[in-house]
Amino acid sequence: MKHLMYCLLLVSFTSLATPETATRFDPGEMAEGAPPELQHWGKLVGQWSTEGESLKRDGSGWEHSGKADWDFFWAFNGWGIQDNYTSPPLSEKLEDESTRQHGINLRIYNPDTKQWVLTWLTTRSPVPSNFTAVSSDDSVVMMRDDKDVNGNYRRITFFDMTEDSFEWKMEWSQDKESWLEVARIHGKRKSVPIKE
Repeated sequence: MKHLMYCLLLVSFTSLATPETATRFDPGEMAEGAPPELQHWGKLVGQWSTEGESLKRDGSGWEHSGKADWDFFWAFNGWGIQDNYTSPPLSEKLEDESTRQHGINLRIYNPDTKQWVLTWLTTRSPVPSNFTAVSSDDSVVMMRDDKDVNGNYRRITFFDMTEDSFEWKMEWSQDKESWLEVARIHGKRKSVPIKE
């Protein structure tokens, strides 16, 4: 399964936004007969602007960590969700384009286990990160399958998801008992997806 997800990621990575394609957006459609749980993430389908915050290294408070474009759309012919993350946004000019982060998530729901299977790949790391997630109408909670390079488990939560905004947070733990919130993202919808 991991090999299949990795291959799909490599193919889908070519669909990341570029300056030439940034103005076009086809959200696709949810497949007829797909599990209704797909709408837990499907409500985010569209284009978003985000503002990030991160916990200061000394734990004394929060600091701005940058802006991003985050586009969600239907994948696998409507049986999954893909999103493309670009930080800073393409509208922000950079002297060194290689410093811009491009990332992609692929998300498939398994109705047998009632969990999502996810893979994240970014230009900042050649190694995919695998997650499982549980979802409801109110939130989606992702758990990384293994510890990161710093020895932490990661828990990511999407919450307060409305038609025009969402909240996101990442927490770290070394024992899955006590969690420390280390990053926040605040999303605002840029446009309602309209197919050409």
